[in-house]
Amino acid sequence: MMVTMAGVHLARGGRPVLAGIDLAVPKGALVALVGASGAGKTSLLRLINRLAVPDAGQIRVDGADIARIDSVTLRRGIGHAAQGGGLFPHWTVADNISAVPWLMGWPRARRMERALTLMAMLELPAHLATRFPGELSGGQASRVGLARALAAAPKLLLLDEPFGALDPDTRSALADRLELLHRAEGLTTLIVTHDLADALLRADRMLVLDQGRIVASGPPADIAANPHPAVRALLQAPLAQARALAVLAPP
Repeated sequence: MMVTMAGVHLARGGRPVLAGIDLAVPKGALVALVGASGAGKTSLLRLINRLAVPDAGQIRVDGADIARIDSVTLRRGIGHAAQGGGLFPHWTVADNISAVPWLMGWPRARRMERALTLMAMLELPAHLATRFPGELSGGQASRVGLARALAAAPKLLLLDEPFGALDPDTRSALADRLELLHRAEGLTTLIVTHDLADALLRADRMLVLDQGRIVASGPPADIAANPHPAVRALLQAPLAQARALAVLAPP
């Protein structure tokens, strides 16, 4: 699915959150949204599935103005996952994954088959299907959240820091799996991340937001070669860590 925005503005309490957003996300792209906290990344995602409504401007998905689409119908065609997964604590893993297919009226056998298929793709053991979220590790819960986002076979995936609370090894493993699923399922994926190194290595395109505006957009290599000041600021911490590790590393 292609996603476009034209002249999009959003304010809260009189304070601008997004100001004049214009973008075109091509079908099949893996796009990383980066920027400091409060830059407007999460708000941009929320606009796409109508969890928020812009004050001005137009948003289109596959050419259709989303303001003219029933919000429930729109959201059922979009996969969404956020940090922590937002799992229903009293539902089993399989039922959590198949929540949207259940709402769409899929037969139980089809729902369970899809849940188990996604669990296998995300390297979740099948015996976890009958467990509850409270019995899972953080990495397992994040995988279940991603599986739920993919359950109804959407072509557009919106991810808001889905792996942000995980340890580096688990986060890297899940990012690898997400990249494979993105290609295998033919998705258009927008992911909010604070891991700039991961965005530079994995994304097809990057959008850099600063104070509610897109200040840089394009292939990661181009952005890294001529970084906007907002990108330089984001790079300072990982570069400092790299220098520290280089000093500590044995010869």
